[in-house]
Amino acid sequence: MRIVYGHQNIDPPPTDVVMTVGTFDGVHLGHQAIIREVVRRARETAGTSVVYSFYPPPWRVLGRTTNPFLVTTFGDKAALIASLGVDLLVTDAFTSDFQRLGAEEFAHEALVSSFHPREVLIGYDFRFGQERRGDLELLRRELARHGASARQIDAVRHDGEIVSSTRIRRAVVEGDVAGAARLLGRYHFMAGAVVHDRGRGSALGFPTANLSPRTELTPGPGVYAVMLETDDGRWSGVANLGYRPTFAEQNFSVEAFLFDFEGDLYGRRARMYFVDRIRGERKFGSREELVEQIERDVACVRGKLPFPDAPE
Repeated sequence: MRIVYGHQNIDPPPTDVVMTVGTFDGVHLGHQAIIREVVRRARETAGTSVVYSFYPPPWRVLGRTTNPFLVTTFGDKAALIASLGVDLLVTDAFTSDFQRLGAEEFAHEALVSSFHPREVLIGYDFRFGQERRGDLELLRRELARHGASARQIDAVRHDGEIVSSTRIRRAVVEGDVAGAARLLGRYHFMAGAVVHDRGRGSALGFPTANLSPRTELTPGPGVYAVMLETDDGRWSGVANLGYRPTFAEQNFSVEAFLFDFEGDLYGRRARMYFVDRIRGERKFGSREELVEQIERDVACVRGKLPFPDAPE
């Protein structure tokens, strides 16, 4: 997949374009349904499948959310989109210039003039242009002038509710990572570098890999069944997320004790996948009580192995 930063920088221009436009934060099941249809339609005529997106997203710039954390970084979002078979990802910063564009201007300048699409597929809730006045009917009208068409893809539902990034953010923050996985079609992950810490895990007999995540969306404090993945492999384990109340620490930490691992991961880039929440974080009265609980946590997570495949 080719990535272009800025729609004005597309060179060479794609041909016979089938495209979609949106934020696609998390690339959840609803996003996947749209993108897979774009890829399918493009391949029918050996055309070009295009995803046109924004980073940072409009809702962040406009302050339209009470949970401002992105589910994925741009790099991770791009990798997930590429895995669906997309040919071209174009991303734009949502600037004040975009805010001022009317719906007709956006359709013409950002879509028609830049991509010359034959078909544009959008999500059920996609709106565009100043004050979000643009809708499916306006898009169809503008595209028809250039011999192109627009189509809306129905929302994907789970347990009767629409799958959305907002719903996923809420689930992850509340610690319901298993529920989030069912909406994402994969385990939620945090990516970052493995860093040195105070060595408390080693002192307790459970050496941990401490992650310094670049991913914004963090599960709530607690103990989780996880997998940690680097370029060298993947290991199951048990992770603690929180403030280590037994030691009265102030900094939020993400640390995992990995089963059957020997070696040094310091400085490695890693992804931590969250499979399930085991319990909440709590303060223990002594070191011995904490060690006994960690042993129970480890036994609990080992009892879940092998982890089930993430939902698809």
